[in-house]
Amino acid sequence: MISRVFRTAFAASLAFSAAFFTAPAAEAAGTSYESDECTSANNSYCFAMYYDSRGEQTWYSTSSCFVTNRSIPDHIGYSPNGAVLVRFVFNSGLMSNLYNTCRGGSGSGRELKNAAASASNAECSAHYRVYFSSSYGGLSQEFLPNCGDYWPADNLLTELKNDNASNARY
Repeated sequence: MISRVFRTAFAASLAFSAAFFTAPAAEAAGTSYESDECTSANNSYCFAMYYDSRGEQTWYSTSSCFVTNRSIPDHIGYSPNGAVLVRFVFNSGLMSNLYNTCRGGSGSGRELKNAAASASNAECSAHYRVYFSSSYGGLSQEFLPNCGDYWPADNLLTELKNDNASNARY
């Protein structure tokens, strides 16, 4: 009798384990990755966050980037319908500009949250602020408009470098 109860409990445990460990694979199938949240033609007027620091000689950031022209409350991404996940990542080749910013492969495919080192604002009138915490909380750094120019890029403050979770457009 005891062995029968043990076998039943063991079988139930195996069934639970199989269901538990296959769930992430099903979730991964519903995940997409986005690096371009900017609606500007050729991404000419966007806010760019770069994976690497800017060059100390050129003041350009050429590594992979994430571009946007809206506020992002959580750099991890979002779920538009509760089933699909959209994750924000760095990518290269997102801009066709004279400065060749965002062209490097360094950081390509890496998640944006807590991984940016520098940023530049090529919008004409909108300011941006990068925050330490999600939902626009904690320490922040402002990026002034530069109207179509991604130069100069600014390194994030030491406390925000690789520790940034949201950005606001205002």
